[in-house]
Amino acid sequence: MFKNILKCFALFTVYNVVADAKVSLDYTNDGVLRKDGECNINFINFGINNDIIDLKIKKENNSNGTFNLLISDLKNANAYLNNKSTGYTFNDNEIKNYVKVSQNGNAIKDIEATAAPHGRFSLLIKNLKSCEGLSIKETFKTDVLINSYLYYSNVKPNGINHAYDIVEFGPSSNNVPYDTLKWNMNTGLDSAREKCGIYIDYHEFDYTGGAHWKWYLSTDNINNKKCDNPAFYAAVKDSYANYEVMEELFGDHYNGYVIKREGSGIGHMDGILVDQKYLIEIYQNGCDEQNKDQVICTISSNKKLTYKEFTQEFVKNCPSIIEDPKEEVRWSVDENGITAKYDSYSFNITNYNRGALPKNENESVSYKEFKAANSSGIARFNVCTKCGDGTYIGEKCKCISCPENCTKCLDGKTCTECATGSELIDGACKKIITTTTTTTTTTTTITTTITKVPTTTIVEETETVDNVTEKEEPTESEIVDDEEETSDANDSDLEEEEVTDEPTEVKEEDEDDDIEEATETENKPKPITKVVVVKRPKTIKKCLIKKN
Repeated sequence: MFKNILKCFALFTVYNVVADAKVSLDYTNDGVLRKDGECNINFINFGINNDIIDLKIKKENNSNGTFNLLISDLKNANAYLNNKSTGYTFNDNEIKNYVKVSQNGNAIKDIEATAAPHGRFSLLIKNLKSCEGLSIKETFKTDVLINSYLYYSNVKPNGINHAYDIVEFGPSSNNVPYDTLKWNMNTGLDSAREKCGIYIDYHEFDYTGGAHWKWYLSTDNINNKKCDNPAFYAAVKDSYANYEVMEELFGDHYNGYVIKREGSGIGHMDGILVDQKYLIEIYQNGCDEQNKDQVICTISSNKKLTYKEFTQEFVKNCPSIIEDPKEEVRWSVDENGITAKYDSYSFNITNYNRGALPKNENESVSYKEFKAANSSGIARFNVCTKCGDGTYIGEKCKCISCPENCTKCLDGKTCTECATGSELIDGACKKIITTTTTTTTTTTTITTTITKVPTTTIVEETETVDNVTEKEEPTESEIVDDEEETSDANDSDLEEEEVTDEPTEVKEEDEDDDIEEATETENKPKPITKVVVVKRPKTIKKCLIKKN
C-alpha cells in the first residue's frame, strides 16, 4: 500500500510538472510546435494560440519503460462539418479514423480517441519511448461546402474574422450565393500553411446550424510569410473541386479574402474584385430549378459602360442567354429597357433595384457607388427571355428545342401543338400512321329459280282462246286452280307456246271460267325466273297449263 501511495505521488508530481511548465509555440511549415520543456509535440489543424497552449497533456509511465500520453481538450473539427441536407454525418467512434499520429515520419497506430462535450475529444497514445518528433494531425472526412459572395464595397475590410451584415454582399443581398463550392480542407489547409504560413483559427463552439466549431482562414490569422490577399487566395483556390461557375461569372478578377464557417449550416467565402471597379449583375426570372435571385452572369469593368459598350459586353459575358454570339441581333432601347431580337427568340433587359439602364443610345449605365475610396459601383438588371415556336425556356432560362414533332411545348416532355402529320396524345406528338388497305369487291349474281309443281287443270267447258297476251315486264301471272282433273287430250294434240324467261300473263275472256286468278309476288331483290308453259289447240275444250 505504501508503494502504491508513492506511485500515485510520483504520477501526481509528473502531471504537475507537465501542467505547470511554461508553454511556447513555434509556427512552422509542418504545423504548430508546442514546447513545454517536457514533451514537445507538433499539432496540425487544431488551431492557434490558446487552442494549443491550453491543451492538457498527461504522461503515464508503463512498467516496461514506455509511457502513455493522454492529451485532452482537442477540437473535433469534423463535428457537423456540413449541413444535414448534404447527408453528412460524423459519429464519435469515427474520431480515431481521422487523427493521424506519427513519430519521425513513422505512423503510430496504438491510439484511442474518446469524445468529450462541446465538440472536444481526448487522445491516448500508448507505449511511447520519447516525445521526439511526435506529430498529431486532424484530417477531415469530407469536403466542406462553401457559399461564395462578393463584398460590394470592393475593399477588403479591416478585421476580417467576424460576421458581417449580408446586405453588404452580393448577389441579391439576401444570402443567395453566386455558387455553392466544395473545398477540400485537407489540401487547402496544408497549402495555406506551407505557402503563406496561415493556420486555421477556431472560435467558439456554436449550436446554430448544427453543433459545430466556428472557424476562420484569412490573412488576419497567423500569417508568417506576410501573404497579401491575392497570394492567399492563390494558395487555397486550387482546393475547390468545382470552380467553373465562379470562373464563368468573374474570370480571374475574383479574389476570396476569407473562408469561414459561422453560425449557418454551410461555410462562406467572401471576396472582392481585383483590377475592376464596376460590376453589373444579371438576374433572370426563375426557370426550371434556377432561383430567381441567382446571378446568371456578370459584367465587370474599370469604367461606366455606355449603351453600345453594354450591349457588346452582354453578348461576351452572358453565354447562358446568347445562343450564338455570332448571330445577328437587333438591339433597341427606350425608357422601359433594352430589347434584343434574334430570329428564333428575344429578350428584354430591365432595371432590378440597383443602378439603371440607359434610356437612349447616348446614355451610360448608372451604378450605385459606395463611399469607400476607390470602391466599386454595382448595378443589377433582370432579363426576361421569350422563346419562339418550337422551343421552350429551360435551365438558366435558355431556349431549348421542343421534343420531336412539337411546334409548341411547355417543357422538354409536354407538347401543346404538333406539326402536320402528328397528333397530340397525352402531351406527346405522335406521327399519324396511314395504312393503305386494298379492298376487292366481288359481285355475284345469284339466280333463284322457283319451281312450282306442275298443276293440271281441266276445263270442262269448250272454249276458244282468241288472245294470249305476253308482256315483257314482270306482272302478275294468271295461275289456274289447283284442282286436278283427268284430261283426254294428248300432248300431240297441243301446240307448245314459246317459253321465255319473263313471266307470261294469260287472260281468259269468259268471266264464268273456273280458272281462278292467282298472283305470286316475290319481294326479294334477287331475280326470279318464272316459266309458264301454255299448250292449246285452236279450239280448246280442255286447257293444260304447266307452271314451273
